[in-house]
Amino acid sequence: LPEFEGKKFQNVAKEGFSIDGNTEAAKARKAEITEKYDPLIKWLGEDALKDHILRAEISERLTNSPCALITSKFGWTANMQRIIQSQTHSKTQDMQRDYYLNQKKSLEINPRHPLIKELLRRVEDNPADETAKDMALMMYNTATLRSGYLLKDTVNFAEHIEKMMRQTLGVDADEAVEEEEELPEEDTPEEAEDEEEEEFEDEEEEVKDETHDEL
Repeated sequence: LPEFEGKKFQNVAKEGFSIDGNTEAAKARKAEITEKYDPLIKWLGEDALKDHILRAEISERLTNSPCALITSKFGWTANMQRIIQSQTHSKTQDMQRDYYLNQKKSLEINPRHPLIKELLRRVEDNPADETAKDMALMMYNTATLRSGYLLKDTVNFAEHIEKMMRQTLGVDADEAVEEEEELPEEDTPEEAEDEEEEEFEDEEEEVKDETHDEL
């Protein structure tokens, strides 16, 4: 069933999705927003996330989320990737499967979200802003998870989260973990028996000495 009541079905997880349609008003509004966010779009695709995404673009589908990962029309969605990866009889060296699994996705940004607005402001002020780059990478990682895909570098993501928690709680980034106190060494059962025997022998000698003195 490709359509219903004259309206074609669209996959919200793939590119090409449109709610506003192809009216002149919709085209004009999208062109205006794209022009406004062009510095951020280029910065994300050519600088901050150039190793992670195919390109960045304005989204029509997002409401509350700042961004989302979108696959191409012929690419695999997150659900399809999970299905393929769960197949026990799949080839270990399948070039076609590896191609689709490692295919870069487009990053759609929500121009109405406050985080995206702040990121645009920072990029316009200073494209080399390290905080902006860190936030862009964090948004990409959260968009990856929110869109249903798996993170390739979970260790780096966890370290990034810990860094943000340190900043939020006011903990110095260089403050090391407190070293654990060493526990006192415990005697082994054999050593404990030897000590008991020595104590017993000492007691016997004391008793003998006392007896000898009395005699």
